[in-house]
Amino acid sequence: MRAIQKEVRTNHRASRAESERIIKILQRLYDDEPGNRRRLYELRESPEYELAYTEADPLVSIIIPTYTNVEALATRAIPSAIAQSYPNIEVIVVGDCAPPETAKSLAEFRDPRIVYYNRERRGPYPEAAYLLEFVKGGPPFNEALRRARGRWIAPFADDDSLRPLHVETLLRAAREGRHELCYGKFQKVAEDGRTEVGGEWPPELGRIGGQATIYHSGLRFFEQELAGALFRISGDKSLWRRMSNAGVRFGFVDEIVVDYSWDPRGATERSKL
Repeated sequence: MRAIQKEVRTNHRASRAESERIIKILQRLYDDEPGNRRRLYELRESPEYELAYTEADPLVSIIIPTYTNVEALATRAIPSAIAQSYPNIEVIVVGDCAPPETAKSLAEFRDPRIVYYNRERRGPYPEAAYLLEFVKGGPPFNEALRRARGRWIAPFADDDSLRPLHVETLLRAAREGRHELCYGKFQKVAEDGRTEVGGEWPPELGRIGGQATIYHSGLRFFEQELAGALFRISGDKSLWRRMSNAGVRFGFVDEIVVDYSWDPRGATERSKL
């Protein structure tokens, strides 16, 4: 009996290792690194590419996917976005089939820089909650990318707060260093006042905060992928990994540029989509 049990455990470990190997192969195929490198090369050869670095005061698109987090969106995210020291911005908010209160709260700002679009249907997403955590917010994020008009994209969440110099600081560093993506530090803030600072160089996974970045709008072909549920990687991390593997030029600013809502007990720090 013990011999049989040992053989079963051995076969189980071998099967699991083989499954993990196959998933890694599928991930490499799905990432389409050669295709991304080709698209990046074509972007750099296009006439629009240089305008992001040479145009005076280029438009920056702050993009915010949202679902039901109306209060935080109206009291934290939007006020911090429209209070940026850099004036030439647009704020693209895309609802993931959000409630009517979202449109009403945004209209109350009476700011023409705020553009709102609400998707008729939410998702699609996997049904399992533990898989949803990897991909939620991806479809409205991608919709916001498509609607953004700026030379630069600044991803944001509906429950966080940008520092006033967020766009100005990252944009200046990106243009001066000719970086295609520039990121800074982020501060996580708990309800009880506890804080924790993250964001480091070099740009390895876990060192980049999704809302602490700005990147060239020509990189919008990098979308958040629902395949993250299969590969167990969040949308932000998948995005930065694919960009890095394709050869996108990263830069870093050693300053806190955004404050995250944070639950130290382990709840997600991402937008509650």
